[in-house]
Amino acid sequence: MVHVGALAIAVIGTAVTDGISSDALIATLVASLGVVLSFSVSIPIQRGNLRMYVALVAGVALFSIAVALTGGLTSAFVVMPVASIFLAAVSGGIRVAAPISVISVGGVLVASWLSGSPVTFDAVVRIPAIYVITAIAFSEVQRALRTESERAERFAQTTTAAAHRRARLEETHDLLEDLLAVATSPDINAVAAAQDALRDVGIVAPDAPSRIIGGGDVILARRGTTPDIDPTDIIDIIRAERTLAHLELWLDDGVLTPRQHTAIQGAVTPVGLALENDEMVQQLAGLMIQRERVRLARELHDDIAPSVASVGLALDTVLVTGDLSMEEERTLEATRSNITSLVDRIRNRVQDLRADRSVSVVEHAHSLVGEVDIDGPTVVVDIDERTPPRPAIAVEVGALITEAFRNSLSHADATVIRIAGRIDDRSGHISVEDNGTGFDLASTADRRYGLVGMKERANLIGAELDVTSSEDRGTRVEVSWEEAT
Repeated sequence: MVHVGALAIAVIGTAVTDGISSDALIATLVASLGVVLSFSVSIPIQRGNLRMYVALVAGVALFSIAVALTGGLTSAFVVMPVASIFLAAVSGGIRVAAPISVISVGGVLVASWLSGSPVTFDAVVRIPAIYVITAIAFSEVQRALRTESERAERFAQTTTAAAHRRARLEETHDLLEDLLAVATSPDINAVAAAQDALRDVGIVAPDAPSRIIGGGDVILARRGTTPDIDPTDIIDIIRAERTLAHLELWLDDGVLTPRQHTAIQGAVTPVGLALENDEMVQQLAGLMIQRERVRLARELHDDIAPSVASVGLALDTVLVTGDLSMEEERTLEATRSNITSLVDRIRNRVQDLRADRSVSVVEHAHSLVGEVDIDGPTVVVDIDERTPPRPAIAVEVGALITEAFRNSLSHADATVIRIAGRIDDRSGHISVEDNGTGFDLASTADRRYGLVGMKERANLIGAELDVTSSEDRGTRVEVSWEEAT
């Protein structure tokens, strides 16, 4: 349409100035052919498109012929190349418009020369300037439009991505609300499920004492007085090919009919589901704990540790450059030593927090041996871990062992450190004992051994913490726990 408009302007301008002549009619036909060629450029104009270049150059050549036929640089047909330059600029940018404008300038000047018409300096400067300005101006417009289009596309993509993320987060939020409701529901309580199951069993076998025993020989529920003899029938409670618990029955005749067995099997099946639900809730709790530990580790590493270290560097500067008395220097050196120790403890805590908490307590205890220098104390690990504790328990017990061990390593001047105890899935007892110098528990425990923090950890899991120490007889830290059934 741009070429059509330019052609109309050229024809009208020629008719007004020169009238309708045979040269004008031929020029109009030649220029119209150039317009038809411009329409053939139906694909996007871009650098490297041979078809586009051929069409545009051919169009400019035909426009130049029209200029030559109608008076050279004074011809109204000089407007025709402007349309081609405009089309090249807005479609392909300066890299396409620049060569088209150069070709147009050359074509028009040659055509003017061939026409034999007088050539003025003003026309020679003005026409090329118009072509060049058109190429530059509309190339900048094309660049601005392209930039804005790209920005709008990125914005649309960002908006769409944000909407997807929001939708996923809303779905996750709804799921977490459902999980919270489930986690607080009595339906996942294995003890309650076992009690309900035994009530149903009592309907099928009313005179038979019975009990349901979970992992670790924990009695989940009991009905009647169970004798001291072996049960007459045992029914495993299986879930996903795992035996999670079993039902024990004491029958007078010692035999269940097939109908009774089927009914009882159906009655105890919910116990397996409840136990599995409880396991999944514990796994979720362990994941949340681990996420929080990672957050704390990141905060300690990125914020607190550098801040404490900077204080130590400032003290170093004061010690080197300051005019201090002997007493002041000793005080600052002691403070600097404490800061160094604090930074080391922070780094140890970061390592602990970032450690893989899927390992067992005994594996965690063995990993501490690597912190002992070659000339350090002998470390003995003697833990009977029959069944690893729940992740929430393992995390805090591991931290307590680590704290007690490092205290012995740093302060006790011991030759032997012993980590011993017993653990099953519901209870445990761990002790960390050294043969070091010991200390006055009443006066220095909280300050030297950080017992406040250790007691807080023990309270989190309902454990008992006991610390005994005496000078020259070493120190013993004990933690014991037992989960309610």
